[in-house]
Amino acid sequence: MEQTENIEKAFDWIQLADTLKWPILIIIGLLIFRKPIVDLINRITKVGYGSKSIEAKQQITASEKKSEEISHIDRVVGLFRPETIETFREAVSNETEVSKLKTPDEKIERLTNYSSLLYIMRHFDIIYNNIFGSQIRILEYVNSHSRQTIESVKFFYENAKKNHPKFYDNYSFDEYLNFLFHFTLIREDDGILNITILGVDFLKYLTESNKDVNKLY
Repeated sequence: MEQTENIEKAFDWIQLADTLKWPILIIIGLLIFRKPIVDLINRITKVGYGSKSIEAKQQITASEKKSEEISHIDRVVGLFRPETIETFREAVSNETEVSKLKTPDEKIERLTNYSSLLYIMRHFDIIYNNIFGSQIRILEYVNSHSRQTIESVKFFYENAKKNHPKFYDNYSFDEYLNFLFHFTLIREDDGILNITILGVDFLKYLTESNKDVNKLY
């Protein structure tokens, strides 16, 4: 089924980002102000995400550093030509105006906000590229009407199925609604559907970026 495959591809992208461990902040920081970031990295004792973590050695000598294997970040940055890196380095610097900030802490905060924004936009783009118009209407409906249940939003699915019977022949209501649960756009509390904070911000993203909410299906 097309949407199921799209959902799997979307999750593959997210899992790939986690596997690569390529935080936008670190890359941008390395490119724009290497010295402060290097000094900061040298003081880190533990890094990780969720249950995965890596213990870092302290007080590594210069000779030991030289013999260390090239980091994954260096490998990823090395995939691109210096001209490409320089082009985007300049674009990031201009857009964030990070050069106008005085202290490393101010620069880190600015770049953290910027990289977080990029990550949010990327995540919401993935959702938008795979969500159906009728599912967006469920989010809007639950957001504006309290005390809704799974059964009470089923008419969105039934209406979409009526208009596109062939597409929905092998796509159940549970699979259809599960898309919204998987991306944490809605949750169920004691039988009542509620839109999540992420769901509210996704709707805000659609409005602010002038996305077409009248998508197919």
